[in-house]
Formats: sequence, structure tokens, C-alpha cells
Amino acid sequence: MLFFLRDQALVRLLSDSQVRVARARCNADLLEVLDRLDVFPGGLEFDHVQSIVLLVLAFASFATALLMDGMGGFFWVGLALAFFSYYTRKGLSGSLTDLATSIARKCALFCNELSEFDSTADWRLKKLNSEFVEYQRGNERRHIVDSVQGAYQGSRHRLAFEYHQLQYVTSSLQRGAGGSYRTVFETFNRYSLVVDFPWVTDIAVRSRPLEATLAGQPFKTDCNAFNEVFVLRGNDQASCERFVTPATLDLLLGLARHLDQPNLEFSSQERLCLSFDNAQVMAHADLGALSDLSVFRERIEEGVELPGLFPVLEWVHQLALAHDSPTEDSELGELIKEG
Repeated sequence: MLFFLRDQALVRLLSDSQVRVARARCNADLLEVLDRLDVFPGGLEFDHVQSIVLLVLAFASFATALLMDGMGGFFWVGLALAFFSYYTRKGLSGSLTDLATSIARKCALFCNELSEFDSTADWRLKKLNSEFVEYQRGNERRHIVDSVQGAYQGSRHRLAFEYHQLQYVTSSLQRGAGGSYRTVFETFNRYSLVVDFPWVTDIAVRSRPLEATLAGQPFKTDCNAFNEVFVLRGNDQASCERFVTPATLDLLLGLARHLDQPNLEFSSQERLCLSFDNAQVMAHADLGALSDLSVFRERIEEGVELPGLFPVLEWVHQLALAHDSPTEDSELGELIKEG
């Protein structure tokens, strides 16, 4: 019974810690959470008494079903108990992993001067969807999984930015071996940076096609390497020619080597949506498990870097430098309007 009570006490501690992490405003708040975990008697390991009891009852039910006539129903009881035993054990172990992930993520935000949004994910998606075609993915459903915001200080400009992870589901009919059709659902993740960018509007550069209806007209440049990777669209040829300077083409080709399936969409609201398939842009080093609390605490005190984020933001800043002053006629690109 004492083991069972200890597991329940640890569950309550982890739940309270999750709340404290969500409310944390600095690294010191996270360290206070770790202090509370450190003084928990017996360490941060579950005894799994509840799951063990359920598993014993499951074996007892299986034995009853096998050894006693007319007790076949106990097989299903045993199966249900075995399932709940596994689910309980997995849930308890997962709560430790989830808390470690939450603390590491919050530390990464503090160390890199990022913050979460006050608005709901549904409201953010509605706003993004009204501004960018990029978020009109998925013929079944879509939702924002994660969002943060911050500002990047370059050598000349300070760029306010947002990071979003979009998860969307598509469905399609696929023909089986017998000739019948079945609906297949696929889940995808797409990542994006939305940056204040007043120097270019109403232009899109895409390496990955979208099913949604696209505004503007397609153009080809005189750079075959660019045309093989990207499709350029804009409302008029003159604005596109001002955009595709040699410096810009070089930057875009460099971006395509760094990111998977990059798309750029410059909205009429003077913002750039740069989307890609690379989850590692917001990834950080593994801080370890809470079971080794001293090592985990040491890494929190050292800080958490986001090595993939700031090179991409610097690339956006370089693009801003290429367009923050009037373009001379000698730098204009040559375009061919596609039919």
C-alpha cells in the first residue's frame, strides 16, 4: 500500500510541476521546479505497483478461463486488465519524459529570448490562413501544433518573427488488389517562419507545389538552376524583375541547399512566410532524463541553444539587405512569362 501511495504522490508532484513550468517566467523558476523534484523521497522512479497488480489479476483471469469450465468470459477480462496494466505503466513513465521535454523547451525559449503566444492555436491558424496560401494544406484537417515568437537583430535590421509548426491530414482514394477503393489518411508536418518584411510584397517563390489556387502569374528567369528548383509567381512582371536580382537568385539557391522543400510567400501585409520540412530548425540538444537530475540541472544552468534557427534568420536578414534599397536597372533580372 505504501508503494501505491508513493506512486500517486509522484504523479501529483509531476502534474504540479507541469503547471509550474507552464507559468515559469525565467530559468530561476525552472530551477525551483527541479529543486522540488530533487527532494522527493526515493528518487523520480515509479514502483509501478498499480500496473503490477493489474497484470497479476490479468494472469489470474487467464488461468480461470483455462482451468474452469464455463468461465470463458474471464479471458476477455484478463485481456482488458493486461491492456490497462500496459497503459498505466506507459502513462506513468511518459509523464516523466513529458515533464523533461517541457522544461527543456521552456529553457530554450528563455535562453534565446523567445516567447509563447497568448492567443489560441485556432485563432493563429485562422489569421495565418487569411494571409498566406501556405497554411491551406490538408483536405481533411489542419492545426497549429507549436508556435513561438521573437526578434532577430541583424547587422542593420531588427526582424520580428514567428515560428509555427503546422500539422495537416490529407485523404485520398487508393485502389486495392481486388479492385475496390479505400480511403487512406496521411499526416504531415510543415514548419515556417513568418517575418516582418516590408521590402517585397505579393510575390511567391515555391519549390513545393500546393493544391490550393495560387494568385499571380508564373514567370521564368534567365537562370536555369533557379528554374529547376523554384517556381516564381507575381502579380506583374516589373515587380518580379526587381525581385530576381543576381544576389537574390544566389541567396535562394543557397537556401535550397540548406532547407528541404522551401517555399517563400511575400504577403500584401508586408510579411514573409518561409516554410520548409526541416524539424531540426527548432531542435536543441538532448538534456537527458530527469532520473539523472544533477546532470539535467547542470544543462539547464548552462542554457539551451537553438543552433538551427539563427542561421535561417540570418539568411532572411541577408535577403532584406538585398532589397532594402532601390534596385538599379543593371541589377534587374530578366523574366519570361509562362503561358
